[in-house]
Amino acid sequence: MSTTSKRVPRAAVCAILLASSFCCAGAYAEPVATGPLSTTGSLVVRGPLTVDGPLMVAGDIHAAGPIKAARVERISADDPAVDRRSGANTFYGPLTVHGPLVVHGDLDARGPINVGGAAGAVGRVDAEGPISERR
Repeated sequence: MSTTSKRVPRAAVCAILLASSFCCAGAYAEPVATGPLSTTGSLVVRGPLTVDGPLMVAGDIHAAGPIKAARVERISADDPAVDRRSGANTFYGPLTVHGPLVVHGDLDARGPINVGGAAGAVGRVDAEGPISERR
């Protein structure tokens, strides 16, 4: 068997593996819409974050964009959300949460945060844009 004939099946297998990796990647495509979400560490959203319900963070909120919420309030020190845990959850696109979002750590959004309810944080709230209340 010549060297050329050995390379042809190997190239075909590589092409099939590459094509299947694109098909599997489609299953995890962004944007993501989910029900209530509670993370046990920090949350990083590399896109806009929309929460159709309350937002509670036991840490700091950093947003590269405006934060719009029904109101922004402090979480009391005795709230169970204050129990920070290590770890991180990263979403590489817009994230929409239908229901409450609880983050046991810091929240870092690379886009605006829109909340259809109360937003609370134990730490500081930092946004590269206005923080306005919806009434």
